[in-house]
Amino acid sequence: MLSNLVVTNQKVVLIIDQLNRERIALKFIGSLLHEQGEGAEVKSLPIGTQLQHVASFDAFLNELSNNNNNNASAQSPGEPTIKPSYNVILPTLADLLSYQTPAYIFDYLNKLRRSDHVRRVFLWASPAHLQHVDADYILAGCEYLAELVLRLETETTLALISRKPGGGVSNKRYNCQVSKTEFQVSPLMESKEAKEATIEEDNVKAADPGGTFKIELDEDEMVARNALTLPYEQHNKEPTEGNIIYTPDADDDFDDEDPDEDLLI
Repeated sequence: MLSNLVVTNQKVVLIIDQLNRERIALKFIGSLLHEQGEGAEVKSLPIGTQLQHVASFDAFLNELSNNNNNNASAQSPGEPTIKPSYNVILPTLADLLSYQTPAYIFDYLNKLRRSDHVRRVFLWASPAHLQHVDADYILAGCEYLAELVLRLETETTLALISRKPGGGVSNKRYNCQVSKTEFQVSPLMESKEAKEATIEEDNVKAADPGGTFKIELDEDEMVARNALTLPYEQHNKEPTEGNIIYTPDADDDFDDEDPDEDLLI
């Protein structure tokens, strides 16, 4: 099920809707949480003109904190202490941008991410509905803050980018099929060309594990090296002005086996 991939330990979840279905955003996210048994632990910001008041955002954070404190105080003394937290569903990014600046939205996302009273934050964004001059940069900023990005590409395909705490990133694509009761997904198989390219690359690496760097010389390279005459070995030519010609002596030792053998150490 799709909920197994989305409702995870990642705290900030961004859903990029390329199908322009913002009207189902709340129901879609709610169904994912319900499948994982967390449907009763959902809080949503009020929508509409209330979003133009910063006080509404602050009041929402205070509500989360107060509810958690009340639930904790209601626990029996003998019961283990459980820190309650909520899944927060924000209004769509298009609605937020209608009333607040991008800077405030980013700051509020960070506050929710750092809050101990928030388990996950869900934000829905439909690129076609973002009526802002810097819409592309704002969406990129949300992707940067998100730890999991679900991209609804077509009716039958979606992509999922997951960032892990250790720094690892996974990027996978899936086939999807919607039924009356659930949202089924299966890994999207690579094309035959992509598989063949991967196999060929692996074969090249296996045949030459050292890459392009090597120390040994083959027979042809050895012959070419021995035939090379260095400038200081050109003793048969007449000296010209400005050149220094070196003529080897009979006692010169060019044996590379032990360069220090003649030092009597």
